[in-house]
Amino acid sequence: MSTDASRKANRNGNANGLMPPPTTAAARQKLRLRLNPSADHKPESYEDMQLEFSPLLFSSLERYLPPAVLNSSRDAKFQVMRNILTRYSPDGERTRVQKHREYRQKIIKNYQHLHKQLYTMHAEDFFVPSFLKAIKENKEESFRSILAEPTPGVYVFDMLKPNFCEILISENNATKHNEQIWCCA
Repeated sequence: MSTDASRKANRNGNANGLMPPPTTAAARQKLRLRLNPSADHKPESYEDMQLEFSPLLFSSLERYLPPAVLNSSRDAKFQVMRNILTRYSPDGERTRVQKHREYRQKIIKNYQHLHKQLYTMHAEDFFVPSFLKAIKENKEESFRSILAEPTPGVYVFDMLKPNFCEILISENNATKHNEQIWCCA
């Protein structure tokens, strides 16, 4: 009987069985993730934060947090997820991600674009008029009008202007050339 009384004294009184949000780092680390994600939860964006892991990983992981943490502030959720990820992610993986981030920043800072128009999307500059017309009309007969069947079951259509393909290949080749320079620098 005394054990029942002590169990009742330790309960938090929540009839729904939910735990209150953890208050200490040790308590947060003991939380267990859900086996199935919360389908109706819309995760926060972590794109604006300096992270050692991908912001998309945090957004995906957030749906697996227990209900008590799921309704907490973004910073509280971030701390819980960061603790989980650092506990289970090997140091080598974090180092690799950090080096990749530094390498990406180096490219962004130093790369000189050959064709700036590639980085501003104007559909009329890249797509052939027949493809744009089919997309705008959005009807089956519009798409059928641009399709050809050179071999049974294989359908082809023109989509990109030849000039676009040429400048894209040129930009790609320049990127490859500059990548060799950045790797050695």
